[in-house]
Amino acid sequence: MNVVDLTHPISTELPVYFPWHPKTDLEQTATYQNNRCEVRRLSIGTHSGTHIDAPSHVFEGKPTLDQYDPALWYVDAQVLDFTPREPGEEITKDEIEKKFRKKGVGVLLKTGWDVRFGQKDYYATYPPISNEAAEYLVTMEIPVLAADTPFTLDVHYIILKHGIPLITNLNNTARLTEGMIKLIAAPLLIKGGDGAPARVLAVIA
Repeated sequence: MNVVDLTHPISTELPVYFPWHPKTDLEQTATYQNNRCEVRRLSIGTHSGTHIDAPSHVFEGKPTLDQYDPALWYVDAQVLDFTPREPGEEITKDEIEKKFRKKGVGVLLKTGWDVRFGQKDYYATYPPISNEAAEYLVTMEIPVLAADTPFTLDVHYIILKHGIPLITNLNNTARLTEGMIKLIAAPLLIKGGDGAPARVLAVIA
């Protein structure tokens, strides 16, 4: 069994999508020398780094992450490889249809953009999934949609309207090949969470 960590490490360098997203602060508050142990204080936004979006992120009154059955965070998923990708080049419905294998399982979109995470142009140049492609995936009854990129606001509305969580900003996707994996994507259990940082792993048989 091969396990690939798809998570960007949490650090003070984590980029944010919008200026009003909280910046990450990681501060040491205890040391071995002074306290006989190490302790750090972490301040982080619910949509920072590798994270999961709940429908309540964009829809008032819709489900929060803590309302989901924990079984959802361990699912079969198909990796769809769209590398290499040009800046801003949409992933179309036709492209996804050609690669799609199995209805009712999760989808992980691999673009290779994770290597640019933290660069100044990451959020401005990532290759987005098209609205039509997102609508197609809804009809394929996927339980989750993951990518090594962000998602456009339109795609947030399309996917989250149907209660399908979005798993955003994956890492190390070069280690994945097209095909089926077990996807473990466990968000922090935040009461009323509109989103949460997550540890995301791919289990490859």
